[in-house]
Amino acid sequence: MGQVYLGTSPADRKVAVKLIRRELAAAPQFRARFAREVDAARQVGGFHTAQVVDADPDAAAPWLVTAFIPGPTLQQVVTEHGPLDAKAVLRLGAGLAEGLAAIHRCGLIHRDLKPGNVIVADDGPRIIDFGVAHAPGTETMTHTGMVIGTYAYMSPEQIRTDPVSPAGDVFALGSVLAFAATGHSPFDATTVPAIIHRVTSEPPRLDGLDGSLYALVTACLAKDPADRPSTADVLARLSVVGPGIPPGVLAGAVPPVPGTPPGIPPVVSSKALPRRTLLLGGMAAATAVAVPTYVLWPQSGKKKSPSKSASGATPSSTPDITKPVARLAGHTSSIDCLAFGPDGRTLASGGYDNTVRLWDAATGRTITTYKGHTSNVMSVAYTPDGQTLFTGGFDQTLRRWDIRTGAPSGDATSYSGEFDSVNCLAFSPDGTALAVGVGSRVEIVKPSTGRSTATLTGHTGSMNDVAFSPDGKTVASVAADTGRHGTIRLWAADTGRLLKTFTTDSEKNFSAVVFSPDGKTVAGAGPGVRLWDLATGRPTKTLTDRHSYILKAAYRPGRAVIAGAGGNREPEARDNTGKTISLWDLSTGRVTSTLTGTMPQSNLTTSVSALAFSPDGTTLAAALNLAAVSDESATSIQLWKLR
Repeated sequence: MGQVYLGTSPADRKVAVKLIRRELAAAPQFRARFAREVDAARQVGGFHTAQVVDADPDAAAPWLVTAFIPGPTLQQVVTEHGPLDAKAVLRLGAGLAEGLAAIHRCGLIHRDLKPGNVIVADDGPRIIDFGVAHAPGTETMTHTGMVIGTYAYMSPEQIRTDPVSPAGDVFALGSVLAFAATGHSPFDATTVPAIIHRVTSEPPRLDGLDGSLYALVTACLAKDPADRPSTADVLARLSVVGPGIPPGVLAGAVPPVPGTPPGIPPVVSSKALPRRTLLLGGMAAATAVAVPTYVLWPQSGKKKSPSKSASGATPSSTPDITKPVARLAGHTSSIDCLAFGPDGRTLASGGYDNTVRLWDAATGRTITTYKGHTSNVMSVAYTPDGQTLFTGGFDQTLRRWDIRTGAPSGDATSYSGEFDSVNCLAFSPDGTALAVGVGSRVEIVKPSTGRSTATLTGHTGSMNDVAFSPDGKTVASVAADTGRHGTIRLWAADTGRLLKTFTTDSEKNFSAVVFSPDGKTVAGAGPGVRLWDLATGRPTKTLTDRHSYILKAAYRPGRAVIAGAGGNREPEARDNTGKTISLWDLSTGRVTSTLTGTMPQSNLTTSVSALAFSPDGTTLAAALNLAAVSDESATSIQLWKLR
């Protein structure tokens, strides 16, 4: 509705001057809106917004002058530098809740809280733009059925043009905090009708949130206003105490932006600063953002003392390993493959959205996205030195990516057979050979050239999985064979000669094959997990659980444990077993833990399509997908921390 200029007062104080656009000044509704903004900003005061210096809503060119607040908007911070960490978002939430409480005490409702209306100042966030602020029970100055606000951050009742209350601002607060933590609104969509449908009828997309932040945002985004916490309740959960960082701490860290007057911090300096310079304690610090400590309090506002046992000792807190500690979202269609980097710091994933994503395993943030495949990405594998990532896809190509630069490393290798999708990949421990499951065969490829040194044939269906033995001498393969089912083939890695075949009497094929870390056994996942002793060729164990079919399996490094996950939901099962993962103790053959994924629509069929352990065995990653849903909320990578 206007333009904002940087100006100075007669005493040389910096101010922001807002002018209504000339073409709008003649419209009574815009003048009235502007007058309301001036009045609301004056009532709330300068601690939570920009202090009003002077204004004239009735002038020929209406204007408003406020104190100048150096700092970018939250929208600019997250867009330019990525989401904030959870602690920073909680601190942000405390500042915004305090600001909303001040607004509500004045008898006002903001109605348009969004990332673009939050300035990240050096002493905390400021809420700006009161142009659509509203006092309940007063004339709204809008036509019947007319909606005022920003749809992606608007409450369901505001969209429906029902009576508004402070609870609507709390809903917007939840959406803003979700944006700060994930980089997108929890109700984002490509069209306005789709956004409206999500806000009013669908659960929010909160992948990537957990713990206290997840609980707080979920409460704020309740569809029924009566179920949301008040701003006082939010502040009872979040108490920001302690001194902020002194203003001079980042002196010299912010380079001048061309055209900025001397002594004036740039309003937006993101293009001039690297991301790491701007992040301090997780909070964007484009202009020396204060980072106070924070304390989480019970909802009652009273600090609870630790519970004690009968002996008076305080029990230690043991984390629940059955629940995921993180959800990584970004793929827009099913994820088909996962692999940890050799150092455990990165995680690679490939999906049916034709992309490969590289994740920071510690923070869950996307490092980069590789785009080159023209169809589903079905396999990913790191070289043992961790410098190159190989990927295969339904587009019949094998591609290489330089981890350091994110650029393609050499030309793609193309396979020309009618059914030559690249379904699975596995590296030899020394990195000199790559097993590539192509169509119904396995090609042993020299990674440096992409040329095949041996071709393993004998399977009659598409390859499901390949694996190298720990000594690098043997390759195991399983496929969707016709005729003979449940077959594992073992091959000599150097010559491609068939060494052994392990077969079951099941009518179901194996979908995954893994060697034990000591190289003494091989296991096939499908109708349960079946293990064979490689020296004798005899079956040793069959691991079963509630899953009727095991899609994926993985040995846990350093432990005699196998993880297995299923796919289809059993009609008679009361819970969705497709989102559970079993951990078997190989010494007993029994399930010791069941890990359960979190999906937004628990009534739909869920499948775990990929599993990967970190090299140290402390983290398990799984790709969970919802059937019949094709958007970002329907797929995620979830991480479990294991003892």
